[in-house]
Amino acid sequence: MKRIEKKADGFTIVELLTVMGVIAVLIGLLVPALNMVKDFSREIQQKAQFHSIDVGLELFKNDFGVYPESKENSYPPTNPVDPDYYSGAHKLAEAMVGLDLLGFHPKSGFTSSGFNDLDGLGGLAPVQIYDPVNGIYLPPIYEETGQQNIDNRKKYMDLEHANAFRMEDIYRNWGSFDRLNFVLCDVFAKKRQSGKKTGMPILYYRARTAFKFQDYLTNTIGGNDTDPATNDDIYNYWDNERLLALGDADQGATVYHPLRTGTVANDLETFEEMLLNKQVQTATQTAGFPQGIKRPYRDDSYILISAGKDGLFGTSDDVFNFTREKQ
Repeated sequence: MKRIEKKADGFTIVELLTVMGVIAVLIGLLVPALNMVKDFSREIQQKAQFHSIDVGLELFKNDFGVYPESKENSYPPTNPVDPDYYSGAHKLAEAMVGLDLLGFHPKSGFTSSGFNDLDGLGGLAPVQIYDPVNGIYLPPIYEETGQQNIDNRKKYMDLEHANAFRMEDIYRNWGSFDRLNFVLCDVFAKKRQSGKKTGMPILYYRARTAFKFQDYLTNTIGGNDTDPATNDDIYNYWDNERLLALGDADQGATVYHPLRTGTVANDLETFEEMLLNKQVQTATQTAGFPQGIKRPYRDDSYILISAGKDGLFGTSDDVFNFTREKQ
């Protein structure tokens, strides 16, 4: 009797390897696409946070007639009014939610300590508007109770959307900044040395509408600012320079931001290129300005900058509160 061989069930090794190879190729094609979708989604989230800040800043302007200032305070170590650096990013956070997250006080002097010299002449002893260490201050000379201090406050942004964190939550080394001061962080969060998951500070610059150009190579007024090259620019690079000097949040100044390498000419040029509206520059070429009059986006209000996914300012994935035309 002839013997009939029965074919074994299942796949051969060659077939399995072929299927696995196809799956690997599909995964290789799918993962970058998924990452692109994820990055796009986070950029949309960042734009949404910027929108919330935009609303808060407009409410602030309605109450005070101007947007919050952004000029970075100097470092006078013997001055009780402002003993630490206080950047544009810090002033944005204070304006939106208050130095202690209990709301912005209309008598604020925008200082790292919460003090204000009320008459601006040193005639009065500095008054503590906020007490970020101990809570409510009892009571300043123009308020009867700590409750009145709170009643005079106003939040221009919900804490849920503000994403506010202290400097010590973000940075391994916060330098000469007060570790307890808050900044508003972007949505590109990662776990920090503090154990908290935070993004990078959102940089805030208020437009100086008294000036008409954004050209660090042209100085039309005397040197009365941090740098004569920028003292007549609409946006002042130095408003957040010391914050940028801290470098990467985890690795410190060993990893520089491309927006703050320490080479001033390069840093100013990088900052300017980020902000310039090239359409305006091209459209306004004249004999006196053969390269065109350089005007930034949002030249009458303010700009916001997120460091994006890589956590470094001055790179291609930075996110702004305006849409840049393709250069």
